[in-house]
Amino acid sequence: MKGISGKGVFISGGCGDIGRAVAIRFLEAGARVVLGDLLPLQAGRAAAKRLSATAAQYVRCDVTSAESVMRAFQHAVGFLGQIDVAISNAGTVTNEAFLKLTERGWQRTLDVNLTGSFLVAQTAARLMMKNARRGRARRGVILFTGSWVQTMPWPHGASYCASKGGQLMLMKIIAQELAPHGITANIVAPGLVYAGLTKAIYDRDRRFAKLVDKTVPLLRMCSAEEVAGTFLYLASNDAAYITGTSVVIDGGATLVRRE
Repeated sequence: MKGISGKGVFISGGCGDIGRAVAIRFLEAGARVVLGDLLPLQAGRAAAKRLSATAAQYVRCDVTSAESVMRAFQHAVGFLGQIDVAISNAGTVTNEAFLKLTERGWQRTLDVNLTGSFLVAQTAARLMMKNARRGRARRGVILFTGSWVQTMPWPHGASYCASKGGQLMLMKIIAQELAPHGITANIVAPGLVYAGLTKAIYDRDRRFAKLVDKTVPLLRMCSAEEVAGTFLYLASNDAAYITGTSVVIDGGATLVRRE
């Protein structure tokens, strides 16, 4: 992909399955990457070193804390020089029936998925505004890990679906306001990915597994690597004119499979 080599990329939730896959794709294209996550420092540094001894670093980042996010980006700027691409990927999920969902579970999901997206995007955008700009060329890219359920209900998904629906509108506002400044914003919205929390639930909960198997027209779950390629594309020069949109990678799940 053109326009990736030499770029500075920050990824929240960078040590999870999707975050790691995204980091690998950017590193392969010649970018330098900072992984922000909640791992202990030694474990996080080891994870980054496994990806690259020279082009990747780790910083502890709690996306629910404005102070933590600011410190993480300050570290990233020190290593990268500037932030060209920021990926808000950190996320959590609480699978509870609406009548059983607790206020604590609801709030935690929104704190990480929605408020975390706001804090990462706003901090990144303020730094991107300092990037040099040639004419009307792009000076920064903000990307979010969304979900196909941002526009569709999913059983026991009140808090998660609401957080992702809010993230979708947040992205559109960011795209609208920052476009004149040369900053684009988009969402990569995976469907059911055999990775992270979904993989764990799929492997242990046969009821959930049967529901998934009946949902996807392509008859399989997506891989983290398949998701990563879309992030790379949206950050490349080929996607410089794309902003305010959501790319859904769901194997046709939103088509609603019918036997």
